Amino acid sequence: MTVHSERVKEFLAKKSKAATVLEMLFDREYVTCSDIINYGCENTPLVFTTCPHKLIEYIRKHFGVDFVKDREVKFFRTYYKADGKPYRVSETYKQYFLGKIE
Repeated sequence: MTVHSERVKEFLAKKSKAATVLEMLFDREYVTCSDIINYGCENTPLVFTTCPHKLIEYIRKHFGVDFVKDREVKFFRTYYKADGKPYRVSETYKQYFLGKIE
């Protein structure tokens, strides 16, 4: 789906939370939920949003599903049992990025 720059400009002009997330997507290679939650909140307990995936859904609803793409990134954490033996657990998080736009 082709997204016209006028529609994007109108969306960004609203200065909503979703518009701020879209600006982040334009400014970065990718954005994670943690980036969205902690946006503008360095060293403070303030929370930008507790539901970042809903903001992504709203942007997709407005511009089409292919406008914002995502990929799962796998990583491992090491924990230690009571006897001191380590064990690894795999976890994933999503990176959101803009699809091809004109």
